[in-house]
Amino acid sequence: MKIALVQCPSWTTESPPYTLGLLSAILRKAGHTVECHDFNIKTFNYCKSHTSRKDRINGDSWCMDHRGNIWYEEAPVTEFINNHKGFIGSLIDNLLSAQPDIIGFSTQSTSRFFSLKIASLVKEKDKSKFIIFGGPLVFPNCYGSDILKDNCFLDAISLAEADESFLEFIKVFRPGKVPVSVPGFAVQNTERDIIVGDQAMPVSDLDKLPFADYSGFNFGDYTKQLIPITTSRGCVNRCTFCSESPHWRRYRRRSAANILNEIKYQLDLYPQIDKFWFNDSLVNGDIKMLEELCGLIISAKIKIEWGGQAMIRPEMTPALLNKMYSAGCRVISYGIESGSSRILKLMRKPYTAELAEQVVKNTFEASINAIFNIITGFPGEDEMSFQESKDFIRRCRKYASHIELPVYLLLKGSYIFSHLEEFGIAPINFTEDWQLKWKTLDNSNTYELRIERLRQLQCMTA
Repeated sequence: MKIALVQCPSWTTESPPYTLGLLSAILRKAGHTVECHDFNIKTFNYCKSHTSRKDRINGDSWCMDHRGNIWYEEAPVTEFINNHKGFIGSLIDNLLSAQPDIIGFSTQSTSRFFSLKIASLVKEKDKSKFIIFGGPLVFPNCYGSDILKDNCFLDAISLAEADESFLEFIKVFRPGKVPVSVPGFAVQNTERDIIVGDQAMPVSDLDKLPFADYSGFNFGDYTKQLIPITTSRGCVNRCTFCSESPHWRRYRRRSAANILNEIKYQLDLYPQIDKFWFNDSLVNGDIKMLEELCGLIISAKIKIEWGGQAMIRPEMTPALLNKMYSAGCRVISYGIESGSSRILKLMRKPYTAELAEQVVKNTFEASINAIFNIITGFPGEDEMSFQESKDFIRRCRKYASHIELPVYLLLKGSYIFSHLEEFGIAPINFTEDWQLKWKTLDNSNTYELRIERLRQLQCMTA
């Protein structure tokens, strides 16, 4: 089969999308022809020279703060696509030029509207193309098969990890015919009947997967020379605001030896790049494996720099952090989310603000750049807990190389979304910007209040 894989905005601009690299390797190993299309980086680079700050979508829209919330609104995305038809047309023409049998979109909440618009334009131009959406956006705890009901131009969705199930889908796929029930997939036939296959099991042994294939990407297109890699899937925690953790169903990790082998493999292919980003929910889900990996990198005398996301936990001691630094760790991004222990408890975070402060300090003293997030406007945040977050930032900013300040987004698929009453959130009016503009029943937490609190935090971190 000829298969095209697509990543739409918004996603990282620092490196190629890991999911497309891994899926490419799996498909090519099975004998299929694969083309990767990173519309995200192409759009970002286009915006740098063809838009200004007056445009609602511009080069700043990829920032990991409130400016990135623009992708959760349909109107600005539609406006951008309509105003830049020549550029969008060139993306679609290039996608169709190789005449792929299947076009697969990797989709997330941030890429939802752009992916849907592009997919509809592809179908409009060539009705014969079979379009599949995969990724967190269409997993069962998020939109699931409902997205097919609302979008007749979509032919199928992958309801789970596609590493193994996509190959099974391709085996029964025939151009021009709708496949019968396939585990892990939902398909839509010409009568718009939706056929949902049996549940596909998640990959149990991540070491059996091939190493990501980035031959379809130009690293020079990206803002940093980074090679994405993963050590695990899933998370050991179940935060109430997170829609990501339920996708993976359970935490799984690769072996330290397998990760080291991929690092060596990628270095042989790209000797000019010595920086890696661990594309995990958290690199410290298994402390023993992390410590072993650091030991292997040190013993092999591999000179690389790497970073990743991590959770606050007491095992992040000076001894471990110093070992991580010796193994090349230079950046850790902590999802702290609040400086109030009461709010952390509402989030189901298994640590206190005091422990978070100590870990950030330990990281700084190990000469590792510490980044951390503080969410503005979490349900239950009052003036006292907001002040606690301000005090936390005031105490810890000297230890942080950067502080991210996202405004709380209500995400479909999260525990909070399914338990609005428990968190005092008013019933949702599903307008296009509901994720941003939700409010509490007593109006103690509104979008306007969240933006005002955000401005206060921005002044502290400027």
